[in-house]
Amino acid sequence: MSTITSIMQALPLLMQGAAKTLQLWFGSFFIALSIGTIWGILRSNKLRGPVLGKMLDGITFILRGIPFYVQMLIAYFVLPDLLGINVSAATASICSLGLCSAGYVSQIIRGGINTIVAGQWEAAKVLGYSTMNTLRYIILPQTLRNALPSLSGEFDQLLKTTSVISAIGVLDLTGAARNIIAREMNPMTMYMTIACIYLLMSSMLNILSAAFEQRLQS
Repeated sequence: MSTITSIMQALPLLMQGAAKTLQLWFGSFFIALSIGTIWGILRSNKLRGPVLGKMLDGITFILRGIPFYVQMLIAYFVLPDLLGINVSAATASICSLGLCSAGYVSQIIRGGINTIVAGQWEAAKVLGYSTMNTLRYIILPQTLRNALPSLSGEFDQLLKTTSVISAIGVLDLTGAARNIIAREMNPMTMYMTIACIYLLMSSMLNILSAAFEQRLQS
């Protein structure tokens, strides 16, 4: 069987795997961005509380210190057993991947907020802005603009990290390729094919990020 024929026959299953990969990425992206942003705000020098700030510092340290693969195994095998619940592999993957990335997003947002000079907070207060409105209309837009390259890099890495999820049985792009290889015994062809598909998805994400960054800068 020729290489082209092998790829064409495998393409429908690979496309299903790619769709699953994007589904996992979108779910974990939402968790990482929302939770990571909230944590970053609450850990910033201007808004951190003495107790909550230290607690979030500890959680962030744990999420960044433990490898994602280990976190995924804990989320899928350990926590459901301790809590007496059933969790699907996809749900465990999305939650563990999203929370792991949230630790890094938290650091990025925290650093971005801390770079904003204190005078802007004081000027907003003089103008009658509440803390929430100051954060929403003045601080966060600047933070997002400054932190976007780092966030783009983190979410691009998030996409690539989804390849680990097949280890617990999720039929993502890598999992689909492994199934095809087990049946057809063509590892070089399949691994090169999925490498190209990952590269295409990463390129599309980088193009969208660049367009968004350009829009923010205008």
